[in-house]
Amino acid sequence: TFTGCILPSNQSPLGALPSRFKRERLLIIGCGDVGQRVVRVQRHVRVVALTSNPTRVADLRDQGVTPVVGNLDVPASLGRLAGWATRVLYLAPPPLQGETDPRNLALTRALMRRSAPLSVVYGSTSGVYGDCAGAWVDEARVVNPITNRAHRRVDAEARVRHLGRLRSGSTRVSVLRIP
Repeated sequence: TFTGCILPSNQSPLGALPSRFKRERLLIIGCGDVGQRVVRVQRHVRVVALTSNPTRVADLRDQGVTPVVGNLDVPASLGRLAGWATRVLYLAPPPLQGETDPRNLALTRALMRRSAPLSVVYGSTSGVYGDCAGAWVDEARVVNPITNRAHRRVDAEARVRHLGRLRSGSTRVSVLRIP
């Protein structure tokens, strides 16, 4: 579960802040089925989810999530996310066309406007390995994207890893390649 990425309260990296600001804040980008499963297992963490659909606001609130209306395809709508999250879970798919992921670029730029999150988990796919003809694949295998969608995922993975290297590597990055 994602709960392993949350620091115990006695190891808070947030310093001398009022208690309401010391609470871990998890931002979920792409709060569909998997994101909602994560919400159900979080304890003692404030969860915020980005939604581009205003009709989902009430449903997210019913789940104990603070919704933020914004759209990854409209970078100006992401400004409120800057400096807010201590943890980010990125599950949103890339756009349907192109070889790069401008949605991921928009989010990483928004996150870097202020203090960077402590950790980012990016949900990618095993499609970045290309056609493996049914062979078992491990994380050491070199990516070999064949489809444009796989190229977009590789682009997003590289961008998220770059985010982790900025500011002296203060952001821990994990890439999950989901089959």
